[in-house]
Amino acid sequence: MSDFKQVLIDAGVPTTEDELTSEFTDTVTESGSTIYNNSIYSPFWRVISSIATKPVNWLVDALANYVMPQFFLSTVSEAFIELWGDRYNCTRKEAQFLKGRVVFSRADLEGEIVIPAGTEVYTDLINNTIYRVITDAEAVIEEDQSGVIAAVTSEQAATAYNLEKGYFAHCDLTGVTVTNPENWIDQVGADLEDLESYRLRIRNSFNTLSHYHTDGVYKYLISSWAGVKTDQIWLEHNAPRGPGTANAFILFDLNAPAESYLETINRQLSEEGYHGHGDDIVAYAMPETKHDVTATLYFSDTLLDVEKETIKKGVYNAIYAAFRGNSAYDMTKTQPYSRFSFTQLAGEIFDLFDGLEDVEFNLNSIVSELSIPTLNSISIVEG
Repeated sequence: MSDFKQVLIDAGVPTTEDELTSEFTDTVTESGSTIYNNSIYSPFWRVISSIATKPVNWLVDALANYVMPQFFLSTVSEAFIELWGDRYNCTRKEAQFLKGRVVFSRADLEGEIVIPAGTEVYTDLINNTIYRVITDAEAVIEEDQSGVIAAVTSEQAATAYNLEKGYFAHCDLTGVTVTNPENWIDQVGADLEDLESYRLRIRNSFNTLSHYHTDGVYKYLISSWAGVKTDQIWLEHNAPRGPGTANAFILFDLNAPAESYLETINRQLSEEGYHGHGDDIVAYAMPETKHDVTATLYFSDTLLDVEKETIKKGVYNAIYAAFRGNSAYDMTKTQPYSRFSFTQLAGEIFDLFDGLEDVEFNLNSIVSELSIPTLNSISIVEG
């Protein structure tokens, strides 16, 4: 029984068909009407009772299950939450295409090679999905040049395209190789803001009613950008750059964007003029710690070599997903101020892939503070 139905019960509202029938009978009696054919076998009385009680029962259920929840932010549904956002000038964030840069390279420096606009650059198969980015304009590798940088846009508007360097490694051009380098993302890809993230951002916007709630104001401003969630912003007070200064550290779901993206956020912070922490607050990407991870896989003797190689690739991507390199697998992810357990990671991998008898890691756990553990290298070996 929902809490809202209990509210109606506590208020004395009949909420079951039996209670409504009893209430209807009492009302008829109190009105001075005498019913003689009130046997439970009377078709007339059953029809009259149903006509009176069933619609009311539907209305009570609708009130408790659909209407009353919309009056509270914690229970408002997908259909009505944007009305809540409008009340606090907190618009739901739309899906956004990734924009970034890839590098086309060649070994033979003779002649020029044209990279046509619309050239597709794509990943290997990652958990049955291939991700593609597309060149925005024509690019040319000139005579005696080894490569060229080209701007690209993701095939779809989604967070999943914010992949780590090296994932976009294929194109269909002869004599050309391609890759996405470090800091290749200029504009993060983003999904339509999910219900719970939007709910949390609206709740945080309550603080903007008064500029004295400075943490809430800054989180409200920063989280309005695509790819930034309210609960993934950490504020550092205590004058980190001297009196009147504060820092905001942003954790992105996947690969962090280039510094230019953060520069636009910082321009907004300085132009809006909220100075609750002083005259100087700067947003940074969450600091990273680098780790070398080796996973040793023990396979069932019944597996073929090709099956083992498929599992190795899957485990590689699953580990990267845990370290926020991709979103292909639903893994427990690294977090600031937490302990990341490789025992738990091994259990999740073991559940994902049939044919594994054991998984061992060279590390036991990683304890993080105001930082996010990321991968420096990853090795998958057979035990």
